[in-house]
Amino acid sequence: MHSEAASTTPAGRKRILRVRWREVLRELSPRGASLSARYLVVSLLAAIVPLAAAVTLYDRYAADLVLRLADQRVESTLAATASKLGDFLRNKAYQLDGLADFPPLAQIAGTQVGDLDTRLLTRLQVEADSPDVYGILFFDRADRVIAALHGQSAIEPELRDEAGPALAALPRVDFQGVELIGPMLPPDGRPGWFLIRRAIAGQAISVALQVRLASLSELLSGASLDVYRPLLHTPGGRLIEPVGTQWRGDLPLVRAPETAPGWYAALYRVSPQLPLPGTPARYVFIAAAALCGVLIVLIFVYLGVHMRRRLKPLVAAAEAVGRGEFALDIPAGGEDEIAMLARALNRMSAQLRALIRTRVESEKRAVLGEFAASVAHEVRNPLATIKTCVQALGSREEDPARREMMQLVTEEIERINAVIEGLLGFARPHDPERTEVSARELLRRLAALVGPMAEEAHVALSVLGEPDLRLWVDAGQTQQILMNLVLNALQATPEGGTITLRAWREAGFACLTVSDTGHGMSDEVAHKVMEPFFTTKPGGTGLGLAVSRQLAEMNGGSIEIASLPASGTTVTLRLPLAREETP
Repeated sequence: MHSEAASTTPAGRKRILRVRWREVLRELSPRGASLSARYLVVSLLAAIVPLAAAVTLYDRYAADLVLRLADQRVESTLAATASKLGDFLRNKAYQLDGLADFPPLAQIAGTQVGDLDTRLLTRLQVEADSPDVYGILFFDRADRVIAALHGQSAIEPELRDEAGPALAALPRVDFQGVELIGPMLPPDGRPGWFLIRRAIAGQAISVALQVRLASLSELLSGASLDVYRPLLHTPGGRLIEPVGTQWRGDLPLVRAPETAPGWYAALYRVSPQLPLPGTPARYVFIAAAALCGVLIVLIFVYLGVHMRRRLKPLVAAAEAVGRGEFALDIPAGGEDEIAMLARALNRMSAQLRALIRTRVESEKRAVLGEFAASVAHEVRNPLATIKTCVQALGSREEDPARREMMQLVTEEIERINAVIEGLLGFARPHDPERTEVSARELLRRLAALVGPMAEEAHVALSVLGEPDLRLWVDAGQTQQILMNLVLNALQATPEGGTITLRAWREAGFACLTVSDTGHGMSDEVAHKVMEPFFTTKPGGTGLGLAVSRQLAEMNGGSIEIASLPASGTTVTLRLPLAREETP
């Protein structure tokens, strides 16, 4: 009463719950190497580890995907920007080509700009008034400016005077038949510029477009990304910002293909990390995965405890079979796998009882038969000699008392012969009672008998052959032969091996083969294995194959053995076909 009252209190219920939880953990502890505990651990690992790996890989994949998309966006942006820069420089080169090839331009060699032909002056003014051009400069062979025409974009006229002296210090590169010179970055913050120059055909002078540097760098403005900023790399290693001023920094650059030698667009990262989209959804996904993991653990703990409780009767039954107790009655309610296993164990126990009874009887009769044959051979021949001698002496004896004594000896010898004949008649197998037997039925019954034993030994049992093959044999003796062969194969086959039963017809006989993947035997052992009392198994009698051969021969058949060491053994039983099956 006191314990019942304690269990109704909150403290008592908590104490009972703790005790039950300890029992569950003790049952599932892997220290006992129980199957349910290992099943639980392996199942949890098989479920949790892939789940955790999937979550981790997905998270990394999402981050890598963002980085790859960002890289692709950077590459496409740089490619588009490089295309814009190339188009700008090519347009200016085409503009300069059209100007340099204009025939009246040769007048500039010895004439002031104001004194030029009106048509030429108009053409030069149109070219100089481009918003991207500060002016048009003419140089002699010594790179001196001999003439200049300022456009509307020119901020100060003295740029013409600065171009000549600064020209020698500026880098020069070739671009599609013209010469890129510069850029020139004034130290006082005035606009920078670069020259696109080409020689005038047949003249000792050259013409150049003084191009506004910001017109080229402004093309970078559309290349700005989340954490990237664009720059224009120019010959000499100078980096120009989109506004046309020089950028001074020391950050890694992502560069585009060169538009011209030394001229290319580049990006630098202003933040060390890229922003990862979907961060709240990522946390929700990780939390859901963790919750699924906890649910999986609870479900598997429940299944492990339930399975262990249902396996206990099966373990007890297996131990009873190991003790030689074959009268099993395992509860087998339900249709799941454990119930099927319980029913299989019940069937196996019944089949083992019948099998052991049959095997014991067969061994007894075989031993008795060999013993009787040995006695008949070793005793009857001397007795026959003694009887002959006694009868010869009795025919010559004249003393009635001695003649009567010899007659008694002769009768005793005949009585011993009668005892030996009776012993031989009891031990010798009876003549076969042949009937028409289905090979399919024989193999099916055989597989049903030895199937549980093969499953227990973890050996696969395969049945093949012609389904309509019929034999003319004694069914019981044939079943006994095949049983002996399959049991021998089962004992010789390791775990994971295979035993194959096959039936087919050949040359007027039915061939039944038993093949195993065991350790095999040498030729010497194969020749002696069917002799009585020869055995390679510890505790064997050496009569199983001898009896099988005797029964096969009594049924008009034969047994052949083919085996190689470490290659398995094949035993072929040849038996006569039924009358309608015989060709």
